[in-house]
Order: sequence, then structure tokens, then C-alpha cells
Amino acid sequence: MFIVLSQKIDTISTYEGDKLFKTYHYPGRYRNQIHSGDVFVYYQGNRYDRSQRYYFGSGRIGKIEQVDDDNYYAELLDVVKFEKKVPIYLPDEGYVEQLGHDTIRKSVNPPWQSSIRRLSGEAYKYILQGSGNRDAVDELNAKLKKAIQNYFMSHDKEALLQIANLSKQLSDII
Repeated sequence: MFIVLSQKIDTISTYEGDKLFKTYHYPGRYRNQIHSGDVFVYYQGNRYDRSQRYYFGSGRIGKIEQVDDDNYYAELLDVVKFEKKVPIYLPDEGYVEQLGHDTIRKSVNPPWQSSIRRLSGEAYKYILQGSGNRDAVDELNAKLKKAIQNYFMSHDKEALLQIANLSKQLSDII
């Protein structure tokens, strides 16, 4: 599944456990909306400043730990920072997250107030195409090569999941 993770990078996050590109801290109310293996896009939002509304990175959700009833931490894997910030607005009109909305929700408009929300494959592909990340392909290729080596050289079965996810990310970019 593709998801959006809201993350402040131009201001300080109120979640102590957030470590940009490494760990995502979220409250228990979102526990059913994020799963290990999900592919995510980072989103920076600002209700007062339209120029501060954009997507800025992508990766995969790793292990999720529950600390108590209301605090969860997701490990972030294979994270790539975008070369260019991708605006949330479509060139003609509307929002990127409206693309393919009917495959993930009933409402045309995304639930902006939600820190974690589903994203259609069509919107995910649009975001990656606008990211300007030719280096992302090279970086993902290097990670894929390492995962393949880990599987064959060390018989690391976890590497199979990483190979599958990295391959999917590469195919979505290409």
C-alpha cells in the first residue's frame, strides 16, 4: 500500500521520536493505517503558507514498535530525499492526491488533517516523476544490488522482502 506521512521539515516537529529519514513517531489512532512494507511519501504541510506544502522524499516502512497505548515508532527504510520538492497542486487545478482517489477513498479531496493517509498508485507515480531524482534511481539500484548480495552471500531471508520492495520502487520511478 502507498501512504503519505506528514513530516515537518521547515519547522520543529512536536513528536520527539521523529528522526527525519530514519524513524516516524505517530499516535495510536493511526495504528491501522500504517504497516511494515508500506511505501510512503513524505509530505510537508503548512495551513498558512501555500509555498510550504509539498512532497520531499519516499521510502518504505520497516519494523513498527509499540511503546505504549498511544506511541508507535516506524522504522524508515530505503529512504530517498527528492532533488526537487513536488508541489501538492496539479498544474491545471486540484491536488496530486486527487489522482486515482476512487481506488482508495470515496471523497475526492484528501483528508489533509490526517498525519497518515492512503495514496493511490497513480498519485505516487506522479510524485516520483516530479521529484527530479535521477540519483534516486542510482541510489535504489545500489541498495538493490546490496540486498541481492546479502541474500546470496549471507542467505539473509529478510533481503528478499527488501529486493521486492526496491524493485517495486524502481519500476514505479522508471
